[in-house]
Order: sequence, then structure tokens, then C-alpha cells
Amino acid sequence: MKYNIITLLLSVFALSGFAQTSNSTVQGERLKNVPQEKVFVQTNESLLFSGEYLRYKIYCLETQGRQLTNISKIAYVALVDHDGELVFTHKIRLDDGAGYGDFFVPTSIPTGSYKLLGYSQWMQNFGTDSYFQSDVHIINPYQPVPESYLDVVPDSSQHVMMVQTPKVMAETITSTEDAVKVTLDKSEFGLREKLIIRVDAGNTETKKGNYSISVRKQEDFPVPQKMSAVEFVKRYLNGGSNTGVNSQKVNLPELRGEVVSGTIINKETKEPAEDVRVSISLPGDRYLFKVASTNETGKFRFLFDQEYSNVTAALQILADNWDVYEIVMDEAPKKYSGIQVDDFKISKAMEDYILQKSIQNQIENGFREVKSDSVIPASHEPPYYRKFTVNYNLDDYTRFNTIEETIVEVVDQLSVRRLQNGDRAFEIRPEEGFTDLALLPMVFVDGLFIKKHEDFMDYSAKKIHSIEFSRDKVILGPHVFQGVLHFKTIEGGFYNDFFTPHIVNVDLFKPQVRKDHFKQAYNTSDLQNRVPDFRHQLLWEPELDLSQGSEEIVIYTSDVPGTYQLILEGFSSIGNPVSVKREFTVK
Repeated sequence: MKYNIITLLLSVFALSGFAQTSNSTVQGERLKNVPQEKVFVQTNESLLFSGEYLRYKIYCLETQGRQLTNISKIAYVALVDHDGELVFTHKIRLDDGAGYGDFFVPTSIPTGSYKLLGYSQWMQNFGTDSYFQSDVHIINPYQPVPESYLDVVPDSSQHVMMVQTPKVMAETITSTEDAVKVTLDKSEFGLREKLIIRVDAGNTETKKGNYSISVRKQEDFPVPQKMSAVEFVKRYLNGGSNTGVNSQKVNLPELRGEVVSGTIINKETKEPAEDVRVSISLPGDRYLFKVASTNETGKFRFLFDQEYSNVTAALQILADNWDVYEIVMDEAPKKYSGIQVDDFKISKAMEDYILQKSIQNQIENGFREVKSDSVIPASHEPPYYRKFTVNYNLDDYTRFNTIEETIVEVVDQLSVRRLQNGDRAFEIRPEEGFTDLALLPMVFVDGLFIKKHEDFMDYSAKKIHSIEFSRDKVILGPHVFQGVLHFKTIEGGFYNDFFTPHIVNVDLFKPQVRKDHFKQAYNTSDLQNRVPDFRHQLLWEPELDLSQGSEEIVIYTSDVPGTYQLILEGFSSIGNPVSVKREFTVK
């Protein structure tokens, strides 16, 4: 079934975006057979203060098979305010249908009611009603509280706690004890005491599932209720028809990875430019490079199926008359319509609590350096164009002033020739046969693609560390190159200092980085023993691994007494929801 869906989607890709209008009827019929998707988002908390992290795990499931999706490889999480205005949008890379991220709540966000949205690009075709939606309330003690969120107390003798708009929710979370069993070594703990959590999977399907676990202090007043995976399946995972998809203008699922897209228009006529080649390069040691052509509507799409660490990309129109065109990148929505946000009230009785928690958050953030999460470096296989057969370390040879002199005196099978317009260009001789003068090599400097070789010819050769190249022809998208040539500079920051008018720099809307989340310990470091500990979040593990059948997690309580709640959410390999809650106290 999964392979049939992938085959169907590949055929839809062939007919869409870059397809002719005459195929729209066929495309529309095929789109009806593509399963809908639904997204579930688990969060660590639904009431947050400035200075805290909103942490989340997103699961994307097919409605037909009720399993984690093999369709979309990218999902989106957004936070919007009462008017649908965007606070943030995150792009999440899905691994077997799941991914995670976080958002630090800054002091610039005012106290208010917000809505957390989760969706895939494919889900955008069915409107915001199809998105996952959950309420998030934010309290910012560093700004005046809007009057609409203040609870008016008619009598000073009354003590009114936080008041929420009534919420209609499904029944209480159903623990799936037969699937996953969660046990604690005891139910009551002291401050900074060791706590052992044991999680056992009940069957093979559960072992192969995807889960997240959160341990956090409960608030002493009502907060927005969070939906469980069990409730999500009952309420939303009930199939659906794709008859509402507009085959003329459709958001296709990001089937093979992240899509970076835009439009090329003629500057003078403002009309879309068809069949114009454009490149994108992500500079750096682990650089990536793509080439695409625009369709009849001027649209281009680059597909990134691997992780990357770059934050900026360089786009270049490969046509000789590049200056008559303009590149306009596609952007994420900045406003969402039709979103209903529940209000809440803050009472005078909460003043002391808000002050106390704000002080605790400030202290925690003051020691963030010794409690920070660590970013997992982007990992991917080097693409074929980064596999070189010849390498020259110029420190092993006599140094020359110019690049031309260096190539003539040091480098074999590489030369510089004059083009008809008088510009100089690099030339790599092929392994066999004669050089095709119509083809130029693909040239990079510190990972930045150099379309016009003349722009680099006068660069000082004494700043170059090495020259490496391969001699075989390379076909990338619609473009053919005679070999690949890479110059690596000594300082490695060529991209930061290089300027040419035909390069358009773009800040990437890149997926959230993966992290190893901080876990407090008190038996290994005297430094940690002396650091204040006002953590309300004792554990956030978005990638709980039960493949071995069981997992033992060791955490430590903090200096904050109260009732804490452990919540485990996720889905088995066959799509069965798992929701488990446990509570314990810290005194």
C-alpha cells in the first residue's frame, strides 16, 4: 500500500507545478486518491511564562492507514495570537513521520491567549480547520498586563484564581497500560533527589513505535487542557475525502524532503519568466548545490533531502541576461484566518505566585550556560559532486601571486582559457576524449558556487589553501558541467567577503535543529551542586526509544516543591495511540 501511494505521488509531481493545464483533470482525479494527513502535537506545557521554553513533539499520520506518515517529510508548527497574527513558524524535518522542536518565549511577547497550530504542506489544501490546534496561554510579568486579561474582583475579601473560558474536551486521558507500562521507584521525593522512571513496551508493535515523555511541575490553578494521543485519534483520525483539492493550485506534499521555492519575474514587464535556470548554493565545508528551471508560471523548486547547518543561501540566475530578472522567494503565511482563541483572566490572588516564578525563571536563565541543551550537528552523506579525485595542498608547492600562475606552474589537467566575450574561465580536461568547449566546470570557493569565473580570477593565490577537482561530466538538474573544481581558502570565509551583483542572498527558513536535551545530575559535578536549581521541567525526551523492550531513565528533582506530572505520548508502529500519565510529589 505504501509503495503504491509513493508511486501515485511521483506521478502527481510529474503532472503538477511544472505540468500543462490540460493535465489538471487527470491530476485532480489522482489527488483524490492520496491519503489525507492529520497532525498531533504534544507540548510540555500549555501555560508559559516569559523566559521559559515551549517544547513540542509533532506526529504526522495518514488518515487511511492511521499510521505515521511516509508521505510528508516536512511539517510545520506555528503560534498565532488572538487576531491570527503570526508569533513564530517552525519547519520540522520528519523522521518516520515524527519530529520535534522548541521555542524560547521572549519578553517581547505580551500576556495573552495564543493558538498552537500543526500541519503539513499537504494539509494546507484543506484549510486551517484541518490543522491541529491547541490553546497556549502566556504570562509576561515584564510588561503591563492588557486590561482584557485582568480579572476584576468586586470584593477585596474574595480570592479569585485564574478563570478560563469553559472548554469542551473529550473524556479524560485513557492510559494504555496494555501497550506501555510506566513505573516510578516511589511516589514521594525530596529536593534534588534521584528519581528512576522505568518504561516497558508490551508488544512488538509498541517496541517499534515513536514516543515522547515530559515531566513537569503542575500549576496550582486551571490551565488549558492538552489533548492526548488517544483523544486525538478518536476525534480526528477518521479518514476524509480529497474532493476539495483545487487541482489548478495545489500544495503538494513534501514527499522527498524540504522544498525551497520561488518565482522569477521579468523586472520590466512583471511577467513570470519561463525556462530560466537558477542555482542555489549553501556555502561552507559541507556545502550543497542545486540547479532548477522555472515552469510556465515562473516557479522554481529546489529539493533538499538531507540535513544542513547553513543559515544563508546564495541564488544565481544562470542566464547571461540575468540582470533583467528578479527572484521572489515563497514565504510562510504571516497570518491565519478563522482561528478561535480562548481567553483567560489573571486575578490579584496570583500576584505572589507570578512574582515567585518569574524570579525562578530569571535565576534559571542566568545559569543557562551550565544547563543548556546541545545541538546535534547536521548529518548527511556527501553528494557526488563533493567527491574529488585530485587534490593539491598549495603549502606543499612554491607559492605564486596569481591563480593563473598557480594553475600553470602547479596544477595538471586544469587550465584557464579566454571566452568569446574576453572573460577568463577555468577548464578541466576530461578523463577521456576531447574537451567540450561549450561546457564549463562547476566551480566553488569555500562552498560558494561561482557562476562567472572572471569574478574570482584576481583573488590572491596566497590566500588559497588547496585546490581539488574531479574530471568527469556532471549533470545537475537541467545543467551539464565539465567536472567540478573547488578552491578552499586559508581562512575559510570567502562567502562573507565576496560580493557580486548577480548573487541574491537569502535567509533560509530551515528546519529546527535536533538537540540533546539537558538532564540534571548531582552525583558527578561539584559545580552543579552549587548551582541554584529552580527547574519546573525535570525531563523532556522527544525521542524515547523502546526498541529493546524497556528503558530506564534517571532524573533528579529540583528545589521547587509541588506536584509533578509525567506524560508519555506516542504511537505504535501500527498507529495505535499511547497515552500514559503519572503523578508524584516533591517536598
